Amino acid sequence: MLPLGLGASTVVALVGFALAGLLWPPYSTLSMALFQRSTPPAQLPQVLAATSSVRVLAVPLGTALGGPLVALFGTGAALRFCAMAIVVLGFTAATAMALRSAAARRSCRWLVGR
Repeated sequence: MLPLGLGASTVVALVGFALAGLLWPPYSTLSMALFQRSTPPAQLPQVLAATSSVRVLAVPLGTALGGPLVALFGTGAALRFCAMAIVVLGFTAATAMALRSAAARRSCRWLVGR
């Protein structure tokens, strides 16, 4: 979305979308593997049901929010906003995971050193 929002040429935008499209195929498999690995077996059905509910609601919610956003600010601004929101959320998630991993390593060292 960012190349289109920044006014890039169609060729640059298509290359950007093609590269992003290469990331999509493994997402579903990796996501399911992550849920199965990190969720206790007894809670897995509830977690997968909640995840499915969020995914089903994401499309209409995105449409409900995106329509007025485009109407108020225009297509370019809406694309820039969405692209930057995705980048910020990605960095936030990566930071949270890194901090959680570091905290887990510290607690393991503390337990081992005991």
